[in-house]
Amino acid sequence: TCGHGTSVASIIAGKGIESHASGINGNIEIYSARVLDQKKQAPISRVIEAIYWAIEKDVNIINISFGTQQYSEALKTAIDAATDDGILVIASTGNYGNSSIDYPAAFENVLAVGATNAAGKISDFSAGGEKVDLVAPGEAIAAQGNFGEKLILSGTSLAASHVTGVAACLWSKD
Repeated sequence: TCGHGTSVASIIAGKGIESHASGINGNIEIYSARVLDQKKQAPISRVIEAIYWAIEKDVNIINISFGTQQYSEALKTAIDAATDDGILVIASTGNYGNSSIDYPAAFENVLAVGATNAAGKISDFSAGGEKVDLVAPGEAIAAQGNFGEKLILSGTSLAASHVTGVAACLWSKD
């Protein structure tokens, strides 16, 4: 209901219909687990439930374009279950502009994605450091809103969405 998932999905797989926001890979199946509320917040228990739901659905990739600074052993267990099942987990590093990376991106078995600007430089807001695995475009990104409107957004969530779309392209090759 907050629109974050719609924007993320439009970057991963949007077809540009009526919104002018085209995604990376418009030829994939997307499973949507509504986790965030209207304020873009969620208890960790809801995130964990969504991860186990994705495992049951036998997905190949889980995109987690949000995070928390709070460590959770239960979240780590759910992420481990997903990766043990062969699922690639991709998560945004956070938008705090320091070296403290959000969980679940901070877990070793998660592909941690930071953001760059159009010139390819690390965005000022992007969490960074040695735990960042990849960076991708995350500033002034065209995305679709809940009602098909074109939005221009910035954040590591958008960068993780780009990486998820590319990973889906690669996954479909084999």
